[in-house]
Amino acid sequence: MRLLFDYTNSSDYEKFIHLKSIPSYSWQGRQAIVPDQYAHLFTGTHEHIDAEFTPSSWLFDYQRDIARMAIEHRKFAVFAECGLGKTAILLEFARHCASRGLKTLIVSPLMVIPQTISEAVRFYGKSFPIGQLNAANLQYWLKSNDSLDSRIGIVNYESIRDGIEPGELGALILDESSLLKSHYGAWGTRLIEMGAGLEYKLALTGTPAPNDRIEYANHAVFVDAVRTTNEFLARYFVNRGETQNRWELKPHALKPFYRDLSHWCIFLTNPAVYGWKDNCGTIPPINVHIDRVPLTPQQQKAAMDLTGGLFVKEAGGIGQRGKLSQLAKGKNGVATNKPAFIKSLVEGWPTESTIIWCRYNDEQESMERVFPDAISISGDTPVDKRIEGIERFKRGEVKQLISKPKILGFGLNLQIATRQVFSGLQDSYEEFHQAVKRSNRIGSTKPLNVHIPVTELEEPMIQTVLDKAHRVEMDTVEQESIFKQYRFQVSK
Repeated sequence: MRLLFDYTNSSDYEKFIHLKSIPSYSWQGRQAIVPDQYAHLFTGTHEHIDAEFTPSSWLFDYQRDIARMAIEHRKFAVFAECGLGKTAILLEFARHCASRGLKTLIVSPLMVIPQTISEAVRFYGKSFPIGQLNAANLQYWLKSNDSLDSRIGIVNYESIRDGIEPGELGALILDESSLLKSHYGAWGTRLIEMGAGLEYKLALTGTPAPNDRIEYANHAVFVDAVRTTNEFLARYFVNRGETQNRWELKPHALKPFYRDLSHWCIFLTNPAVYGWKDNCGTIPPINVHIDRVPLTPQQQKAAMDLTGGLFVKEAGGIGQRGKLSQLAKGKNGVATNKPAFIKSLVEGWPTESTIIWCRYNDEQESMERVFPDAISISGDTPVDKRIEGIERFKRGEVKQLISKPKILGFGLNLQIATRQVFSGLQDSYEEFHQAVKRSNRIGSTKPLNVHIPVTELEEPMIQTVLDKAHRVEMDTVEQESIFKQYRFQVSK
């Protein structure tokens, strides 16, 4: 988009001041070259906005407005809490892109794909066909311009491999896009490369930066708000060298940081914060219970050998903490009290549905022995069996579901569970948050009780997760306050 400025015109001066608030633009004489996603910020530029978009009648008010916002920007990110219906926004964006004749690809976690297709059929019927793709046929679909070919395809992240060429792709949508957070991750790099030059791009996740604010960088690159992650880091952060927290936000940069983010994304935890009325029910509380599990003599000896006799809290390094965590969970045949402890916990609420989260295969196998009637879903479970097991659990036919967060921790709605037990955790707040939110969402009617049985070997790791949770909670309040102040007005 080109903006012509007349410096003798007061309205153009105001427009110039507004121009200075956006993160990227350039000059050619008296013309400012502005990315199209910022067209909505300037009067007289409606020709660049997709004004023909008509939202579906079944959308909640905030889903309607955010979908419109994403379509007007063309390149956008939605950082919305689990359970707020990001899929509805995704589908509206995809529908609009397909209506413009653009081949549109949705990339999603494997277990979420059936749910997304089901939602599309439920709300749009046969008018909105989505073709499920895999690694074998993805490249053909991208290169094909067959008019009979589905304009909208959906594929799992694992199918995005090196060497994939975008072909005829016109729009790219990333569901559960949190994997972009690492600028060292292979999938993030591939998806940024695949999306390069596309006019329409959308990313959606509830956990864009679970560990540190620098994790927004790749989302910014994906939506073309900045050219590189280094540009993003240099703009907002100071490099403190080879320290644990080497990147620090520049002094007094918090509000400018979130103000600039507001040009290409929106944070949403509660629609009422922005003035929306629909779907604003109170989410029941999450009660976290830290349950102490005594060590076995075998664990005590192994821990002493590993730490050299140090107290666990003095044992440094992520690697060493990881080994201690493995000891706590009974990995490699080390005797542990955890299975029996968890069994006694779960037996205390026989009528409640419970998800038991594990970290390791042998840990999951021990849970299967303790709960022989439970549904257990592992990496080896075929997709059809996974879907069947999840549906049985959701219908209440089986009271315990055993799995890992990396398998079932994203995108799924498991509100029937009023109890969750983490047999194992790692340092990842994102993993913990996503797993918990499978059962605690808008629409939930009962409090969720989360039980974390820990030995003293795991206490530093658990504390790391809880500290990150507190930081994210405080950040969210700040984000929404700044977004409301600088960016957002609810349409009436």
